[in-house]
Amino acid sequence: MKALHACALLLLAPLVACSSTTATPTFALPKSTSPFDPQHQQLDALLARYVVDDGVNYKGLVEDRARLDQYLANLVQVDAESFAQMSREDRYAFWINAYNGFILRLIVEHYPIDSIRDLGGKLFDQVWDQRVIPLGHLAPALGQELLSYSELEHKILRPSFQDARVHAAINCASQSCPPLFPKAFVGATLESQLDRVMQAFVQDSRRNHLKQAAGQLELSSIFDWFAEDFERDHGSVRAYVAAFAGDLGGTWVESASVDYLDYSWALNDASAANQ
Repeated sequence: MKALHACALLLLAPLVACSSTTATPTFALPKSTSPFDPQHQQLDALLARYVVDDGVNYKGLVEDRARLDQYLANLVQVDAESFAQMSREDRYAFWINAYNGFILRLIVEHYPIDSIRDLGGKLFDQVWDQRVIPLGHLAPALGQELLSYSELEHKILRPSFQDARVHAAINCASQSCPPLFPKAFVGATLESQLDRVMQAFVQDSRRNHLKQAAGQLELSSIFDWFAEDFERDHGSVRAYVAAFAGDLGGTWVESASVDYLDYSWALNDASAANQ
């Protein structure tokens, strides 16, 4: 079975498939009257403070929840007309930051936990399918007031922007996920930021093993789950890896054998290092 981040097959079952029919409540956010900040400075400050190496100091972020809520409220107050007038890059950055911000808020809401997977409901109700993100007014085609993480990823980010680099930009709060970028994504610098996070992910020896001597690629399962995205952008998974491998790559990558690594869903919690 595909792992949960892929939100495929069984994991795409809607929330109503759960034995409970009670709607999942959204997060309680303050009302924001501030104009939308396309530089996402509030999130930028939070990430600079609480992203530690490839983890997050969730204990500290819990204590700073009010600032995170203020940032998310600033996203929510954007109206559909203003959003439609934004550039493609600004909208793309908006949705990436929204995904990451609301994932952080989800963990903060329930911390301490061992894994984001623990936050699913009964039976087949998965955390990715719970509609808790109050941004449906910016995606009217989905016809929902509240969006799920799965909808944000698979019905907005992937189909709308057709860019496999998104898989290194969004963070699922788990140890095998590409590390959370310690800065907010911004439209003006989005291209270079996306290149940077994908290069870092491909070349990360903890998550991808590029073994030239053995002619072998041991890759993150993300390259398996979303192979169609990587193939669309570069023709094949191997070619995609080669494009971002830097000095670790070369012509050998095109003929390398490919295996996929097990995925750790343990929380990417760096709090212990900050106590």
